Amino acid sequence: MLNNFFQPVRKLGVFKLFLIVLPITCILFVFINPSKLDASDFLLIAWNPAQELLKSGSVSADYPYPIWTVLIMLPFVVWSPQVSMLLWFVANLFMLAGSLAVLIDMLDWEISPALLAFVSTLSIFFLPVLTSMWLGQLSIFSLLILALTLHFFLSQKWIWLGVIVGLSFVKPQVMILLVGLLLLWSLLQRRWQVWLGFGVVIFIFIIISLPFISTPNQIIGGGISSHLSTYIERTSTIWGLLLSIGSSWLIPALISFGLLIWLGWIWLPVLLGKGFTKNRIFFLFSSAILVNLIAIPYSWMHNLLLLILPCGYCITLILKMKSRSRFFGLVILFIVMHPLMVSLFIVFHGPTLSQAYQIIPAIILTLILILLEWTKNTDDNIALSR
Repeated sequence: MLNNFFQPVRKLGVFKLFLIVLPITCILFVFINPSKLDASDFLLIAWNPAQELLKSGSVSADYPYPIWTVLIMLPFVVWSPQVSMLLWFVANLFMLAGSLAVLIDMLDWEISPALLAFVSTLSIFFLPVLTSMWLGQLSIFSLLILALTLHFFLSQKWIWLGVIVGLSFVKPQVMILLVGLLLLWSLLQRRWQVWLGFGVVIFIFIIISLPFISTPNQIIGGGISSHLSTYIERTSTIWGLLLSIGSSWLIPALISFGLLIWLGWIWLPVLLGKGFTKNRIFFLFSSAILVNLIAIPYSWMHNLLLLILPCGYCITLILKMKSRSRFFGLVILFIVMHPLMVSLFIVFHGPTLSQAYQIIPAIILTLILILLEWTKNTDDNIALSR
């Protein structure tokens, strides 16, 4: 029986994976008491502005998200704060299980019960996941949107891809680069169904928002500029990291520009219509998410839970290595994603509440991803030349 726990099983499919992963995510009920959640972000982003909207018919002009974010969250926030936080906590558990099920189903792994339990457990105890659950953030929703975006792209369901890309604008900043690249790709490749699905969703968002805006800026988030200028030195980005140690803004600007140029370069063959493999798409999606998290100035530690995608792809590449390299690769990846992330939070969080240093694991993961992809391509070229 113990031996079977480590043996690969036949392909389970998303639904069965979800049913297996959901009880694992519910372990968080043991470690997090939903009645004692901090949920300060949930109150700030959803409950307080929703109550303001219900009472006055409008939302403060300083609200940093698109106003449709409040409207979409209304089913969770018309209750008392305690009930609303519990509902959102449970919804996050389901979305986390769904995200992991979709991603694991797509990854090129030989799934065993042991691997499934191990990966699921490490994912739910990833510090940004715990932080998002504790604060009641929207980041797990973004992870689900990211997983579905990759799924519909690989399965070539273009209208659904457009719909999901549109839904990413509930929290637009964490996927804006990937969304832009996908829309550009669909334009160049004349995949008009993507634009149709995307356009319908954005049109609906705008229509439901118009009765409640006081200024046009609220359509995209009227308070985003003030939030950016206030918190940029604390954010978990290359901007926050370098500005917090006294660097000129010019240095993170140049680094961000360089990352954007590199991202455009590696995406160029796909944008021009050249063929691609499943693994190549995983690499391109992972790179877009990493550059987005590092270079876009406004992002917090909880958004780093999107690193689950590039980390999963790195695991795919490491599992194809020889036994010794595989062991050391997995150990290094574990250290970067867990002990390093937690250590940086404990050491540098401090009285300023800065999260700037949390971007360091994302930077290291980017280098690991590039190295692994280069190694894979080199091995593939050698094999073809024989």
